[in-house]
Amino acid sequence: MNPSSPPQKSGLILRVVSALVMLPIAIFIILQGGLIYSLFVALLTILILYEWNGICEGKALNAAFIFQAILSLMLIYALHTGQYFTLYAYLAPAALLVVSCLYYKIKLHFALMGLAYALLPAASLLWLRQYSDQGGWIVLWLMIIVWSMDTGAYFAGKNIGGPKMAPRISPNKTWAGLIGGTVVAVIMGLITAFYFNFDYDWMALAAAAAILAIWSQIGDLAESAVKRHFNVKDSGAIIPGHGGIMDRVDGIVFAAPAVALSLYFFEFWSVA
Repeated sequence: MNPSSPPQKSGLILRVVSALVMLPIAIFIILQGGLIYSLFVALLTILILYEWNGICEGKALNAAFIFQAILSLMLIYALHTGQYFTLYAYLAPAALLVVSCLYYKIKLHFALMGLAYALLPAASLLWLRQYSDQGGWIVLWLMIIVWSMDTGAYFAGKNIGGPKMAPRISPNKTWAGLIGGTVVAVIMGLITAFYFNFDYDWMALAAAAAILAIWSQIGDLAESAVKRHFNVKDSGAIIPGHGGIMDRVDGIVFAAPAVALSLYFFEFWSVA
């Protein structure tokens, strides 16, 4: 008998239960849109910044976090309402962020990286939701791609095993997991695209789902590399069985800007 089996089984059950609780709430908020959606994005952004500083500085609540949060909330408010602050209003907290990092000896480059890491997906998720009448379905579609990739990769990796993909960064990830997760993501992407009545070529959607799934795994590896650099196992412990918020949204952090940028250029070239 393998003595490690019961804890592993218990951990899997906890992950499943947590997912069953969180998924319906997330889906409802995404499809509801409006203020509740913007508040949800703002909350995720603040939690990402909180965990980022905890990883990079060993102390989540510091001066950098305060000014990162102020800048983030200002931009999220502007994107939600369409009422943008003046350039000077943004420059003030940005300057104070730099000054506070220098004064308190906080790693400035990581503070700026953390700001971009949290803000780019936040801005993308807000823009995508407002992109069209199908904005909520587009956001949900990209979420399903990422969730399917993670789930498929987890079970394929556990059951097939094989060569490790990036053992120095994330020892548990395998090439079998990447392939299995991509296949599941493409299948789920096509099924949901049909159900959501997306008016796109199916071959293009399959290719987009595959690329997006792989790109989300690169996001997962990027977060793992940051944690590995600072010798941190989990970004936090806010979600039972899953770790921190960053551990759950690392794929979405990369996927959301990719989808937003793709649709922006698609719209641009269509008009041109």
